[in-house]
Formats: sequence, structure tokens, C-alpha cells
Amino acid sequence: MADEVGRAGFHVTHEKSVKKRGAILDEMMRELKDESIERWAQRNPSIVVDDESLNIALVNGGEGDLVPCNDPKEVLAYGQQRLAKLSTPVKEPKRNPATGKETGGTWTSSMFVLHLPKSLCREVKDFYPVLDDDGHETGRRRSRWVARDRDEALQYFEDAMGYMAQEVIPGGWDAILGADIQFSESTPHIQVLADTFAPDPKHPGQLRTEFSRAYGSHRDVRDDKGRQISGQAKFRRYHDGLKQYMIERGWPVERDVDPLRHDKTATKEMYGAMMDKQRTLDEREQELAAERSEIEQSNSSLDDQWENLDIARAELKQEREQLQKDKQRAHEEARAQGYAKGLAEGRAQAEAIRERVCQQLDEAQQIYGEALAAPLDH
Repeated sequence: MADEVGRAGFHVTHEKSVKKRGAILDEMMRELKDESIERWAQRNPSIVVDDESLNIALVNGGEGDLVPCNDPKEVLAYGQQRLAKLSTPVKEPKRNPATGKETGGTWTSSMFVLHLPKSLCREVKDFYPVLDDDGHETGRRRSRWVARDRDEALQYFEDAMGYMAQEVIPGGWDAILGADIQFSESTPHIQVLADTFAPDPKHPGQLRTEFSRAYGSHRDVRDDKGRQISGQAKFRRYHDGLKQYMIERGWPVERDVDPLRHDKTATKEMYGAMMDKQRTLDEREQELAAERSEIEQSNSSLDDQWENLDIARAELKQEREQLQKDKQRAHEEARAQGYAKGLAEGRAQAEAIRERVCQQLDEAQQIYGEALAAPLDH
């Protein structure tokens, strides 16, 4: 145990479909249902069925705390409450008919796994049989690691989750839907189901997705030189921050670790081969991380374009409707103006005719008067 290294870190995967949360919780909180224990033990040979009762299922109590959970449905219900607060509805991914692959859509859920460092564990040697690719025993055995002190392990997970809620999960404690502390497998660990939502500054009391800001590349998240920070760089910062956070709280966690350096049984040849393999894996991991970052950035850009297109369509529709109203009003005004002008001209013509008639009547009356006044010739 003196040579065992305490390593702090986490693994995370993300999911778009809200419907898949039920399947995630079925495995995560399997100790709550006997049928789930049996089903998952058949799939995972590391599960020790007799120790399933040691696991602890938790659900968000709604006040920034995790409380005991008796049914995975409690976690799903809390998640639905959060979904109802979204200012923009979740977007479903679109399937490309040419490739059959789905693109776009909202990342709704994150699944985190944090292991208890081996420096806080006790080794149980030769506990598990080593299986080949076909599931057959090879005759070799491997160790199991159990917590040296349960209360100590619980405190470690509580501290680690404090960092995750503060620095990694965008919505903090409120975004943690549920968690399960597991002591029934090869290493004690905690599994956490969280959403990707945080308060929307533009809509008080509502939430918005923060996946790209937290885990991908986002135009609003930049370094001190004004450069957009990649998702890969963010995760390096998260992992480094977790180590420092736990060290500051007195946990036996090494900041920089070369696990091969601590294996005193490794020969020079084995060390070289392992290092070559490790370098290949690291290079591939970096390539995949870069590809994933590009895909996430592309998805985010496409989402923005779709949203902008919808906005443009709505604005164009409004402009067309307003133009139609303006044209109709212009026709009515023109018609009204034409009627008024015609009426005025008609009245003017009538008045001129009336004046001429009056003048002619006056002239006729004058002639008639003169005729009456004239003497008659006999």
C-alpha cells in the first residue's frame, strides 16, 4: 500500500435524449430493485451482489442538497421540474437521410463517475477471476479494492462533489438530479446524473442549456488573451482543479503522477512497451477529443443557424403581413382621396352651373321687366 498512488479524477459522458435517463438510473440505482441487481450482475462480473446493500442512492431534495432516494422515479420527477423551467424547449436531433446519423439537438444530461483513490482503499488480492474476450476464466486472478473506512470515503465523495458542483456542472447543486455511492464493485465510486441547465440571465426564474459553455467551445468563453477556449482545454482545467481542490482539503492525492514509475515490478522492456502503448492511447485520445470538440462546435453553430433562420422567417412573415396591411391602407386612402376630390370637383361644377343659371334668370327677369315697362305702339 505504501506505493499506491492516490489519483483524483472523473469520467463523464453526455446524452441528448431525456428518455434515456430511466435506463441510466436502472443501472445506477440498481440496489433499489432486486430484479435490477440480478440483471446487471449478469452483465457486469465486477458486481458483488452481497454488497449491493452498502450502496447509497440519493436524489436532489430541491434545496441544494441530496437526500436518500427510495425510487429512481423521484430523480426523473425532479428532472422534469427542471425541464419545465427551460426558456427554450429542448431541440430533438435531426437525422441525416444520407448517412442515417443524427446531428444537432440539445445535450440534456451528463453522467459523471468519480472513484475513491487507492490510497484510501484496502486491497483484497486475487478476488476476481480474470476473463478472456469470450468471458471464460483464464486461471489468473485480480484484486478488488474496498474502502478502508466507509465514513472517510463518504467524506471524500462529498468534498469531490463540492468541487464538481462549483466548477464543472454548469447549474451547480441544483443541476444534480441524483447520485449513487457504490461500494459493491471493484473500486468504490460515485455515479452522478446531472442536467446541462443553468439560470437564464435573460429570463429570470427560467433555465437555459449551458452545454457548450461548460463542455464544448463557445464564443462567450475565452481565455485572458481573448481566444475561444476549446472543450479539451476546459477538461484539462477541470481535472487539474479537482486535484488541487482535494489536496487543499488534506486528501492524499498526488498532483502529478506517472503510474508506471510506481510499479516496482515492471522491467525495463515492459516499461518501454507500456510507455509506447500509453503514448499511442494518449495520441488517439487527443485526436478523439479534438474531433469531438469540432463536432460539438459544429453542432452548436448549426443550432445557432437554425435558430437564426427561424427568427429570420418569423421576421419576414411579419414584414410581409405589415406590407400587405400598408398596401391595403394605401388603397383605401387613395380611394378615399379620389372620392373626396371628385366630390369637391362635382360640387364646384354644380356651383358654377348654379351661378350661370342664376345669372341667366336675372338677365331674363331684367328683359322681362324692361318688356313690361316699354310703351305699347298702336
